[in-house]
Amino acid sequence: MTKYASTYMSRVIILGMLFLCAQWGMASPTGSITGFVKDPTGALVPGVKITLTNTGTNAQLSAISNENGGFQFPQLAPANYSLVVESPGFKRTVVNAVVQVDQITRVDVVLQVGDVVQEVQVQAIAPLLESDKSTLSSVVESSTIANMPLNARQYLDLALITPGVLPSSAGTQGGGFNVAGARSQSNNFLLDGVSNVDTQINSALGNFRITDAVQEFAVQTSVPTAEFGRGTGGQVSIVTKSGSNEFHGSVFEYLRNDALDAADFFTNKSGGKKSPLHRNQYGATVGGPIVKNKTFFFASWEGFRQVAPQVSSTRVPTDAERATVTDPISKAIVQFFPAPNAQRSGQVNNFIANVRASTFDNTYLGRVDQNFTEKDHLSVRWVDYEGKTFTPGDLPAISGNANTPVSRSAVLNETHIFSPAFLNEFRFGFSRNATFITVQDMGFDAAKIFVGADGKPVTGVVVASQNLLDSGLPTINISGGFPRLGSTNNLPQGRTTNTYELFDSMSWVAPFGASRHSWRWGYHIRREEAKRFLDGSSRGTFNFSNFSEFAVGMVNTSIFRYGTTMRYWRRYPWDLYWQDQYKIKDNLTLNYGIRYEYPSAVAQTRQAATNFIPGVGPVLLDTNQLLQIDPTKRGIASFVLTQAPITLSNTGVNSDRNNFAPVLGMAYTPRFAQSFFGHDDTVIRMGFRVGYDDIFNNIPANMGLNAPYTLTTNQVSGTTQPGKFPWAIGFDQTVPLVSNFGRQGPGTPTSGLLTLNAEDPNLRSAYIYQYNFGIQRRVLGDLSLEVDYQGSTGHKLGAFLDLNQPRVIVRDPSSRGNQSPNEQVFPYPFFGQVSSGVDNGNSNYNGLVFTTKYQGRRGIFIQGSYTFGKSIDYASAFFGSTGERQGVADVNNMKAERGPSSFDLRHRSVITYVIDLPVGPGHRLFGWNNSINKQVFGGWQISGTTTFQTGSPFTVFNNSQDFSGFNQFNDRPDVVGSGRIRQDNRNVDAAFDTTYFSRTPPTGRVGTSGRNQYYGPGLQNYNFAAAKTFKFGEQFGVQFRAEFFNLFNQTNFANPQNNQSNANFGKITATLGSATATAVGTTGGVVGGGPRVIQGSLRVQF
Repeated sequence: MTKYASTYMSRVIILGMLFLCAQWGMASPTGSITGFVKDPTGALVPGVKITLTNTGTNAQLSAISNENGGFQFPQLAPANYSLVVESPGFKRTVVNAVVQVDQITRVDVVLQVGDVVQEVQVQAIAPLLESDKSTLSSVVESSTIANMPLNARQYLDLALITPGVLPSSAGTQGGGFNVAGARSQSNNFLLDGVSNVDTQINSALGNFRITDAVQEFAVQTSVPTAEFGRGTGGQVSIVTKSGSNEFHGSVFEYLRNDALDAADFFTNKSGGKKSPLHRNQYGATVGGPIVKNKTFFFASWEGFRQVAPQVSSTRVPTDAERATVTDPISKAIVQFFPAPNAQRSGQVNNFIANVRASTFDNTYLGRVDQNFTEKDHLSVRWVDYEGKTFTPGDLPAISGNANTPVSRSAVLNETHIFSPAFLNEFRFGFSRNATFITVQDMGFDAAKIFVGADGKPVTGVVVASQNLLDSGLPTINISGGFPRLGSTNNLPQGRTTNTYELFDSMSWVAPFGASRHSWRWGYHIRREEAKRFLDGSSRGTFNFSNFSEFAVGMVNTSIFRYGTTMRYWRRYPWDLYWQDQYKIKDNLTLNYGIRYEYPSAVAQTRQAATNFIPGVGPVLLDTNQLLQIDPTKRGIASFVLTQAPITLSNTGVNSDRNNFAPVLGMAYTPRFAQSFFGHDDTVIRMGFRVGYDDIFNNIPANMGLNAPYTLTTNQVSGTTQPGKFPWAIGFDQTVPLVSNFGRQGPGTPTSGLLTLNAEDPNLRSAYIYQYNFGIQRRVLGDLSLEVDYQGSTGHKLGAFLDLNQPRVIVRDPSSRGNQSPNEQVFPYPFFGQVSSGVDNGNSNYNGLVFTTKYQGRRGIFIQGSYTFGKSIDYASAFFGSTGERQGVADVNNMKAERGPSSFDLRHRSVITYVIDLPVGPGHRLFGWNNSINKQVFGGWQISGTTTFQTGSPFTVFNNSQDFSGFNQFNDRPDVVGSGRIRQDNRNVDAAFDTTYFSRTPPTGRVGTSGRNQYYGPGLQNYNFAAAKTFKFGEQFGVQFRAEFFNLFNQTNFANPQNNQSNANFGKITATLGSATATAVGTTGGVVGGGPRVIQGSLRVQF
């Protein structure tokens, strides 16, 4: 450990000891029970003994109601509980209650006068009303998780049935969903109370296939308490199942086959065939006692096997074309093309092959819970995932790639009960996420082909025995319809992230005798470390204008990377919080608290990164060396290191130290106007919160791709070379890093070719003001209605801008071909684009959420929600989303970026249901109790989700060239039409009026067509499942199940083509959702949208 890290850790440990306890924004995976004891007149009764028992494990706690008649059991594991309430002169009362993760279960007990030996039983289910919380949240229970139709069985997809949650726009990094105007990267995910986040891109570790092992999960959508942090979006808490005093488990298999699926709309339109797909998901779970009432276990395993055979039809050289090849290197390379096998008159494609995409993975989970005594409880849980995905190229053996992801998560949790009012919880967590993508032909020695006249390998070619990772055939592209030889030029690449967490939290009911208060406070530190590499173009990329030039070995352009990109990063964030729940009255609760977050800047540990400092230039981290370019030299020799006026630390940026986040909320149950509010049937809640986003680690990590440690250069015919050039020149990096392509005056070279990644050295954490107001009303015993306003304003949101955006002067339209802005004044003339992560974004969201929920006692659950909202921002993600440009169009005109968020779905409605059909024994319909009736009519269940939503926004742009002259592409055109644009989102051939826009974007400025101003087609989707369970005894059952995704095969179109340079501009060419799974989950999920898919399953349950 370095001296810096050692000192830092010492300070953290001392601070942790001062605070006695701790917790991060990763709150305990627990809930609580609170309530009041009253006599028949409604008076509060103090001194009553309450005994709480976990019905699964028989673990017990006890408490005495305080002088206000109140009691509370904090930090309870989600489970079913019974409360025994005893007091002299009253009957013994037994109440059954359900505790859910991150929820407060309110149990008010009304005693009945009588002898204590007499007993009153009160049955309860999960409460409809949340009368003690100002947080807006929803819990998905294990019964819903188990019974909902889920394509690829990814349990996190069920977050999309939560009221107020919106699906993210396609292509947004981080994926998943958006909550109350926050970015998808702002969501926080906890698995059994520890981080379940990929720290490089701030998204969920979605690899784990543990659906059958999840007890429940909660999604908090507005104003969580102070114990939650790390993100300004949704707080998702997942809790795994534990064992009990009874053995329980399951064995299952889910099947999908393309024979049962419908074809895509455009496949039918073109007369094509469905892509084959064969999927098997299978596994088992088992849980039970090791030592009754003491030690319990739970284990699960799930395997995933998917094969998607594909027919590749492409063009390969004919015998006549092969005969024209004269260059020795080209002669060796042309042998990698297979011989034609499907030559037909009039058709260009002459080769057909069967290629196969495949995904195989396994997830294992194990958990042990130990009750040492009534005061000490220990749990240990481990999850392990390993997979392999192969993606083929057009040719069977040469152009594919393989991904081998690995994810792991572990937690050790120990709870000590000092007294019923004073609890301490210690937790250690560990998680790992790794991905490693390699080329299909790794190990092939290109040095045996790329040889010079002297018989030796040309300079720069990768020798497999010296560099196995970057070995393989270079990426070779030949225009004219030929398939790519070699894998894509962004491979190989990979990364591994590790997160270690230590925290301890404490709960104190009635602190210092203040009986109406309940405190929680804590402190936490974690260590994040990462290593990654991105060796794109290390093998080289060669582009040919046609086959005849390939035949003679004359290259048009080439790309080659120098140096290694393996980088190592580390950070030590920590935070603390204090929270008070103040019960002013038994019908009025005030929740308030504060948290502090120290995000800790990302430190590179091996001095191999460079940051670009405005006004200074590129400075090497952990040095005071300034990188400059000598325009008289070429390639790596152009690098000159001089003394900089500043010295950068190994982080390159300054940590944000002022992240204080207060929280204030209220929950009130009105007891006046009972004809309107009912008798304790209405809850009014409101809240306000400040929240901070965690650092987006990908930004500082990209500084590791900068010169002088690595360099990507281009050989370009007519620019760096006088004309087409031979293979050997393509590997040559002695190219000028400064050209006279742009000018500051006649003949002055100003346009640098060296691009850089940067981060604002004073980058602040993004923060959000979040607020809500809502009313929840119980209409009937099992039916509730709720209306909530949710709002937020975001500040200091991250985006990219080009620090080297030129000022454009248009002088000579005849120069530089048809591109008229031919005079560009660059702030840093010897460099190209400098893409810097900055904090200049803002957002605003306002929404209304209407929710109705029926939670019956006879196996019926129905929930409907409607969200009406509007979200506006300057950028919806650091890296943008599909159809948006990456970065700001004009750094001097941020107002031009303000527009609807990419996830701005104005209207969205979701209906969710799980219904045990009231048929068979015990019901009125076919209710005769005999074995035949039971097996034929009993045990039927239906479930599903129905989704309606309006379309998502898109931006019109043109990427054929740099029209604006701002050194970027994806320029927006001017609006030349009048009024509103004419759109018809059901007309695939003319979805909107393309003449509404200028044919090309303007020069020297951003076009008047704004960002995300147009909306695509909406969505209607019906997912449905029907199941029949055959019971054999009380504990054993066999279930047959059929799941239908997009039951009615509704065609849901994707957004139209929005790129003016595309031949299909203004047309719709795809449908929403592919309904296929990858190694990391599913793109169909709950929302779906693709053609109908059918999934069948068989389950054995005991």
